Amino acid sequence: MKRTGQNKGFTIVEMLTVMGIIAILIGLLVPALNQVKDYSRQVQQKSQFHSIDVALEMFKTDFGAYPESYDNLGVSTTPPVSPLAQDINNYGGAQKLAEAMVGMDLLGFHPRSGFRSDGMNYFSYTNSYQWVYNTTNGIQNVGPDSEKSGEENIKARKKYIDMENANAFRMQDVYNTNLSASQGGASGVFLATNYVLCDVYSKNRTSGKKTGMPILYFKARINYTLQDFSIDGVYTDDIYNYDDNRALVCLGTADVTPVKHELENLTGGGTNAYVNFERMILNRQVQQSTITAANPDGIFRPYRADSYILVSAGKDELYGTADDIFNFEKGSQQ
Repeated sequence: MKRTGQNKGFTIVEMLTVMGIIAILIGLLVPALNQVKDYSRQVQQKSQFHSIDVALEMFKTDFGAYPESYDNLGVSTTPPVSPLAQDINNYGGAQKLAEAMVGMDLLGFHPRSGFRSDGMNYFSYTNSYQWVYNTTNGIQNVGPDSEKSGEENIKARKKYIDMENANAFRMQDVYNTNLSASQGGASGVFLATNYVLCDVYSKNRTSGKKTGMPILYFKARINYTLQDFSIDGVYTDDIYNYDDNRALVCLGTADVTPVKHELENLTGGGTNAYVNFERMILNRQVQQSTITAANPDGIFRPYRADSYILVSAGKDELYGTADDIFNFEKGSQQ
């Protein structure tokens, strides 16, 4: 019987053509998918900031003000007067934000907190420091409102943000053992067990945990009216003070070999870091002084000059780069 059909297949030219088309489509699709993924992360980060915004407003309602953000060992922080004692560790904006939101042990913020790295506070009734977050004995002999037990200590606490949105991790979870600030002329050390709220850009760390980078928190010092370090060379009388988180920024990234952040590194570090910080937070649409020959840059109003600023390092984990995310929109008339 005569065979009328033949087995047919793709020629090598046809296969190469199809493979080429597929490669082109993949090349077009992957960047688009990455853009969608990046946008999704930005939305998640903004959502986390919104949760923190709500929590900070609740904190302000309870205590009349937002949590302070100054670093207890910052170069511009006034040492305490005896009988008060100097904190022995850096404890700045990022750590104080975490304590205010979830407490020092994730059981909630205690209203008698002294915002110290060791969880202690001074009580005049006993003329001594006591551990505020004592879940065994409470706070004893500090007046008519003394806590009699650890249970009372926990009941006195309040958690201002859900743990799901807090993304709270210990410093050692993020940086492992790299907890001594030494870059850019800053020096200091952080207590490994202190918490920070991390952003949503989580990565595996050498500690074995998967975390983002700490969220920087700067409280506006509303007793000041300008942000003009680059004009008068003085940063201690500005609305926002870079020192609040400078020691943390000087830790570098959370890599095994830390990389210096652009916020500290753009113009070589040192005092120039304060100028870099101003460039990051100033609203160029709101000018407070005119441009003159003596003042070629003018003086501009920072964003959210009457409240606080939150900063995420973004996808590249570097503070001071274009992908940083803030709790404000750059270019807005805030």
